[in-house]
Amino acid sequence: MVFTTLATLAYWLVYFMSGATMVRTDNVYTSFENAFPLADAWMAVGYLLAASFLLKGDRRAVLWGICAGSAMIFLGAIDILFNIEQGLFTHGSAEMAAEIAINIYCWTFGPFTIWRMWKHPLLHIKG
Repeated sequence: MVFTTLATLAYWLVYFMSGATMVRTDNVYTSFENAFPLADAWMAVGYLLAASFLLKGDRRAVLWGICAGSAMIFLGAIDILFNIEQGLFTHGSAEMAAEIAINIYCWTFGPFTIWRMWKHPLLHIKG
């Protein structure tokens, strides 16, 4: 969870400081990508809160983990659909390979987080 938060922060720092994460630089692509930071921040804060509450044994970790996992699935879905519509999956670049890895991560870690938090013993503690 902490890794996801830090990786999200690193991605946006690189994106805005150097553009090295950009697959393309045209207006369509950059307008789409520029719409993500606030939603990514929501996801990252959810993961950070979930991790913090987990370390404290606080059952609020379950809520924040499920919120973050759901946000990750949603963000991955939007990104995948855009990549399909724009034909970006055929764009053979290191930047696109990183985007594909991010999409796979979203669609594996997001559902895993929801499943794991729903099964977490903290959810079943009375009081």
